[in-house]
Amino acid sequence: MNSEKKRSVVYSIVIPAYNEEKNLAALMGRIEKTMSSVQGTYEVIIVDNGSYDSTPLILDNLAQRYQSLVAVTLSRNFGYDNAISAGMDFVSGEKVIIMDGDQQDPPEVIPDFINKAKEGYDIVYGIRKKRTENRIIGFQMKLFYRIWKSMVSFNVPADAGNFGIISRRVADIIIKMPEQNKFIRGLRAWTGYPSAGLEYERVERQLGETKFSFLSYLNHAVNGITSFSSFPLRLFTYLGFAGLFLSLVLGGFFFITRLAELFGYKVLFYNISSGFTTLSLITLFSFSVTLLGLGIIGEYVGRIFEEVKKRPSYLISKVTRNGESRINSD
Repeated sequence: MNSEKKRSVVYSIVIPAYNEEKNLAALMGRIEKTMSSVQGTYEVIIVDNGSYDSTPLILDNLAQRYQSLVAVTLSRNFGYDNAISAGMDFVSGEKVIIMDGDQQDPPEVIPDFINKAKEGYDIVYGIRKKRTENRIIGFQMKLFYRIWKSMVSFNVPADAGNFGIISRRVADIIIKMPEQNKFIRGLRAWTGYPSAGLEYERVERQLGETKFSFLSYLNHAVNGITSFSSFPLRLFTYLGFAGLFLSLVLGGFFFITRLAELFGYKVLFYNISSGFTTLSLITLFSFSVTLLGLGIIGEYVGRIFEEVKKRPSYLISKVTRNGESRINSD
């Protein structure tokens, strides 16, 4: 794409897609219809995140049909946020819109995001009026946002997904971030630029199957917390001090109890030496807390391990633009 065309693009729409063969054609049709009523040129960047269905073939066909479409094919699945990062590396618009490829984020809401951004906001994020996941996943997500918000040192909106619009300066900051595993919605909030939320109706998935399981959401939550807060590590420092204080209190109590018994005073109504159950529970609790602490430390060590290797966050297999495919040879 030449520099003149890059300057002429106003809106870049980034969409990660994984096994979305049933949704992409309909989604592109909806985007084209919606953007035809928006003043300003646009491009759509769909990133195939290692799909094993016919998603790559469908993207190639759509790229032949729509001049606005840039189809980026990754060599394998590199994760949800890394797929978004790959798409953002191709944007050339003044505003960047991020949305999912399953049609649950309605393209018809995009003009509302654009109008809100024109009020002077660098970030306009979508707030779901209600969650479409099952109750367990929904509760897990609500709990994550509350815990995450309490741990980080900057303001993060609750129940806000990636669907929304950001200015070019926010997009450039996220693109230049050196970390290997980016948590996009966290980096978006971290910039601190003027932001506003916009409620929308997230619809139920009609075609295809969700790619996020309970474990996937849990891993996503852990990534979000460990990317922006060291509080879990500090928590175990607090627990260590609390345990030390409790040990001193209990030690003093048992010493005074024994001392009182030597002078014929009965302080407890049972024999301390018979407390096998209590001792077992304390031992099990201490062992569990130790393992949990080591696990949390391991999460941070693992992140350091990934960062210092400096491997790329994704690898591109092919890019199709203006009906022409280019095989990546890097």
